[in-house]
Amino acid sequence: MGLAAPATADPAPARVPAQVTTPPDPGGEGEHSDTATGTIPTFVPRARIDAAPELDGTARAVSALPASGLPARLTSRSTSMLPTFSGSVVDASTGSSIWTRQSTTALRPGSTMKLLTATTAMRTLGTRHHFVTPVLRGGSRGDHVYLKGVGDPTLNSFRLDKMAASAAYQLKKAGVRTVSLRVDDTLFPAPTNAPGWERSDVGQWVTPVRALAYDGRMEQDSTMDTGRRFRAELVSRGITVRDLHRGRTVPGARQIAAGSSPELRRIVGDMLRVSHNDYAEKLLWASAMKAGAPRTWAGVTAHSRSQVAHYGVSTSGGVLADGSGLSRSNRLTSRTLTQLVLALHRHSIMRPVVFGSASMPVAGRTGTLEKRFGTAPASCAVDRVRAKTGSLRDAGAMAGIATGIDGRRRVFAVISNGQPYDADLRARIDRLVATTTLCM
Repeated sequence: MGLAAPATADPAPARVPAQVTTPPDPGGEGEHSDTATGTIPTFVPRARIDAAPELDGTARAVSALPASGLPARLTSRSTSMLPTFSGSVVDASTGSSIWTRQSTTALRPGSTMKLLTATTAMRTLGTRHHFVTPVLRGGSRGDHVYLKGVGDPTLNSFRLDKMAASAAYQLKKAGVRTVSLRVDDTLFPAPTNAPGWERSDVGQWVTPVRALAYDGRMEQDSTMDTGRRFRAELVSRGITVRDLHRGRTVPGARQIAAGSSPELRRIVGDMLRVSHNDYAEKLLWASAMKAGAPRTWAGVTAHSRSQVAHYGVSTSGGVLADGSGLSRSNRLTSRTLTQLVLALHRHSIMRPVVFGSASMPVAGRTGTLEKRFGTAPASCAVDRVRAKTGSLRDAGAMAGIATGIDGRRRVFAVISNGQPYDADLRARIDRLVATTTLCM
């Protein structure tokens, strides 16, 4: 049968599905336009962020306003977002509440839902986890080749081609030059839309969730699309492929090649920084399948709920419908989000992943916050905030941690529903969050 070729680690950049980020907004400056498409280049932090990886704040000197007046200022600046608003601020050191406003009101959180998905994936799979996509050989004559999907959201053409080259070598070594190719995506059930996904979302902002896909291509059947690419590569290397079908890997099939993803901590970092919908949904499903959860949206989201509960985070009153936050059925409270951010910040393993320079966006610098906090008075908070954003056409949210001019860190979450997610709402959210740094 020959020895299995080693898993091929991918030196090429991870891939992001073209145009699969978050929904568009009328202002043209929302998450969708801030998110990378195509290849995610190796992240190189700017000097300011390098100098302050723990968010010490290196922005221009600004006199701090008194912390005693912070609750009143937050209340005043949140008024314009009532009545469908939820806000919470806590001290990162003590966990004590600094300010709340309707903090137990559950609203559509948009992509801040990805914080729950990140937690679920890291707790279930481990931050050092690699997705290893195997190629196996089986059948009575050893002439059936199986490409088995494992839910790797980063599988790309570079890695796939290397896997085909290794497989072709092993087949020739075994004297096999004609094969039947089977693509196995049975790790996940046949894809269905999550509750609350609108028809126009699928194919534009998210793709059907299958266990096998490459290069983030916008394909309804990404499994067969991947199989066609793999078949072409086998043929180019002298292997005749008599047929290509979807099929479950037979018992006893032996691995002849494999491709390995980057570590999960890098995948999670990319997902949070650029607000990546397909990464989130695949991580949600892969985690739940690893844990043996029911193969339904209700089953995988229940698993997510159980994982964040492990850190003492209550999702009471909330609704979890997907992993990306795209669903209009999702509901979270600002209290849930502040609890989760605080737990992640205090966790020795989670903290460097979530709050590392290549992960959670930095105000005015990276990811979905690169073009935020750009105008006064909120610009005083540039470099001082690391946060996950969220947006739907009528919802805006932000949850993260801010370093005050007084040196204290404050965990915050704000969610606004019922108002158009436009430049005005974004500016109001930025001003509210900037207030937590005491710079305004």
